[in-house]
Amino acid sequence: GALDLPGVFEDPVVGFDHLSADLGWQVKGAQLALQVAQLKFSNADAQGEGDISWRTGDTARNRLPGILDLRASLSRATGNRVWRYLPLGVGKEARDYVRQAVEQGAVTEARFRVKGDLIDFPFSRSRPGEFHIQAQVQDATYAFVPASLTRGNPWPALTQLSGELVFDRSSMQVRNAAGRFAGAPGLQVKADVRIPELNTTTVSVSAQVAGPLDESLAIVNRSPLAELTGAALAEASANGNADLRLQLVLPVAQLARSQVQGSLTLAGNDLQLMPDTPLLARTRGMVTFNERGFTLAGIQTRALGGDVRIDGGSRGAPAQGAAASEPSVVIRVQGTATADGLRQARELGFVSRLARHASGGAAYTATLGVRRGVAEVMVASNLQGLGLDLPAPLAKAADAVLPLRYENALLTESQAAAYGPPGRLMDQMSVELGRIGAITYLRDLSGAQPRVLRGGIAVGLAAGESAPLPEQGVRANVNLATVNLDAWEGVLAEAAGGATGKPGAGAASLRSSTGPGYLPTVMAVRARELVVEGRTLHDVVVGGSRDGLVWRANVDASELNGYMEYRQASGAGPGLVHARLARLAIAAGAASEVEALLDSQPASIPALDIVVEDFELRGKKLGRLDIDAVNRGAGAAGSVREWRLNKLGLTMPEGVFTATGNWAALDAQAAAAAGGRSGGERRRTVMNFKLDVADSGLLLARFGMKDVVRRGKGKLEGQVAWLGSPLSLDYPSMTGAFNVNMEGGQFLKADPGLAKLLGVLSLQSLPRRLTLDFRDVFTEGFAFDFVRGDITIQQGIAATNNLQMKGVNAAVLMEGKADIARETQDLKVVVIPEINAGTASLVAGVINPAIGLGTFLAQMFLRQPLMRAATQEFHIDGTWADPRIIKVDRRAAGPQSQADAEPAPQTKGIN
Repeated sequence: GALDLPGVFEDPVVGFDHLSADLGWQVKGAQLALQVAQLKFSNADAQGEGDISWRTGDTARNRLPGILDLRASLSRATGNRVWRYLPLGVGKEARDYVRQAVEQGAVTEARFRVKGDLIDFPFSRSRPGEFHIQAQVQDATYAFVPASLTRGNPWPALTQLSGELVFDRSSMQVRNAAGRFAGAPGLQVKADVRIPELNTTTVSVSAQVAGPLDESLAIVNRSPLAELTGAALAEASANGNADLRLQLVLPVAQLARSQVQGSLTLAGNDLQLMPDTPLLARTRGMVTFNERGFTLAGIQTRALGGDVRIDGGSRGAPAQGAAASEPSVVIRVQGTATADGLRQARELGFVSRLARHASGGAAYTATLGVRRGVAEVMVASNLQGLGLDLPAPLAKAADAVLPLRYENALLTESQAAAYGPPGRLMDQMSVELGRIGAITYLRDLSGAQPRVLRGGIAVGLAAGESAPLPEQGVRANVNLATVNLDAWEGVLAEAAGGATGKPGAGAASLRSSTGPGYLPTVMAVRARELVVEGRTLHDVVVGGSRDGLVWRANVDASELNGYMEYRQASGAGPGLVHARLARLAIAAGAASEVEALLDSQPASIPALDIVVEDFELRGKKLGRLDIDAVNRGAGAAGSVREWRLNKLGLTMPEGVFTATGNWAALDAQAAAAAGGRSGGERRRTVMNFKLDVADSGLLLARFGMKDVVRRGKGKLEGQVAWLGSPLSLDYPSMTGAFNVNMEGGQFLKADPGLAKLLGVLSLQSLPRRLTLDFRDVFTEGFAFDFVRGDITIQQGIAATNNLQMKGVNAAVLMEGKADIARETQDLKVVVIPEINAGTASLVAGVINPAIGLGTFLAQMFLRQPLMRAATQEFHIDGTWADPRIIKVDRRAAGPQSQADAEPAPQTKGIN
């Protein structure tokens, strides 16, 4: 059945599953009285019993709704239906609040008491009467500020709540409640909630929260406390347990006027305020906060390997009208950082990796601010106590003082308006390092990552010099005694998280780590000594620019002068060096450094397009140099990387050298055969060459072998190969073959130690071994009409069986071997001193290397038997500098072996 109670409840019809009572009433004139005894009822919402006495009022004013005396108790009730049974005397806003706030729960016991003139219900403090409901609640969910009444983040509801729900007159309370916050199952909450006046609904919450600190931080960041603290803890993370005490005064109709007081007690917690800030370990202290902000007072912790003290807090939340020009959060830090602590602080990125080159420790101060949601950081230290093992100019002894200051500060709206649309967030980042240098960047913060708009880099400048910010891009002005770019390459690669020691890795890794906007677009560099790509340059002046991945520069130094362009590697491409130089000199020591660099990392060598008008190598002037080379096979997985030499050209007045070739890793079988050779020697250089000689004497003189040959022209052409780099000849591994064909020259008398093998070929040591007197032919050097033949090289040993030299009065034929690495030879030399028309025709033809010298001589002697008697044969061995010559006796039966040679004394260095 149901009862219709108009004027009592918002929904006047109350349904019952069971209802019983003893009813009595009395009518006396205009007065009406009703008695309900032994009332028992139950429905889906509640079950209970009670007694009710009601009568009309004594005067016309209070005749209705009458005077009520009610006592009732409930043994069962549903929490989210409490609002249904609040009388109309409770204001609608209050009833709506109860309906939205009490989301669920079970009432296990409740007592009701209403007594008084209902015209005054619910009996405020100034009115006589009694209205009291006291209920025991279990497993309730109570949203003390319903989500529908908030804008932005809602206050977390109390869940799994047990406690006492009390309505007393016009107030409501939840007393002795224990439960948890929604979304934070690990937090234990003890709370009292009080609404002094339901009709105005101001909620007061007093809570004690214990449990995991990270869940407490989550409550802060997901609730209006985030706005009240300026979102300072939005990215914070923590471990360990902490105690939170919270006092809230929340006017539901005007939540902007909410009042908050609280404290967070830290007892040895690890806390990280932002992902890129150091971990605060074993943190102790108290954080207090209210609706105007928070305060840190004497927080003790450890960070970066040293003890730290933290003070500060927020200066006022935006909701409270804090000026946009003032930071909403300012935290001051004093502490000590150690090299080991910096190395372990991986959240610091490249700073942590650079700390691998540091030792000791230093004191510092820091300030962390938050303005308009942007973190502002200032760090200052004199670095005394911290040693730096870095390339110049950053190398530093531990006891030396080197003031460091880093700062990034948000520009005001008026300052930022000069560089873009109003409202855009911009900051200025600056680094100052003593007198060494300073860096400044103006950055746009509106995107996902900061974007550099303007920048200036000043390093090593004298007083009065500067690197002012350009209108756009980044300008660098560097003036140092020594700049070792190779050393910095490895350091930057390591700092950017890339592999160390790989040429090119530093710039590429740093570019990907920091973004190209931080690199210079215009630069001026001066250095007395500059080390780059294995070379040391002196008195260097560079003026250059960068456009994306392309660097362009005009360079002047003692060793080179001209224009250079470098296209940085991108993707699978190895990069490109384009240079047009007036001069380039590579000293002997520098050449060795370049060779070592080439041997160590061929994968990083860029493509080369180089022209040098005046090229000098190891003190030798080599004329014009042309190089066209590319790195191939870099992109395909498992492919063999090959450095292909499309063109190598040296142009001199005395001759022109041209070559093509490649430099590639050995296959597995060849690499195994190379045995214990170095990594560089596990790559093989192959070169196809041609040397067109206009004047061999002058050409040899250019290479330091003066007065070895006079005149002579012709060409050498063939192929050679060796293990190692193109600039590092490895004679023991050299193989190949080439043809020599020279005309119209003369071997001059020269010290064999200077000309080495050419001294042997000059035959100046033969005259005393000749039976006839031909001193005019050989002693002063053999004048030749031509020198020609084929030479093969195998494992550094050159061999020929058809070398011919024809002069005016003699012809010389040679076969044998010469060890290029050991500078020794084993040669058979045949001299035919009489040249007439017959013999000239014999030696005028080219000896076929397939038949060799012996067969050629046998055929010649058959046709010219008288020539045998005049022919002389010698065996030359020993070293190039000190050859041993033995005359071989030739008898009618033919040439004898060395064992049958005439017992003439051996000759060394005969003149």
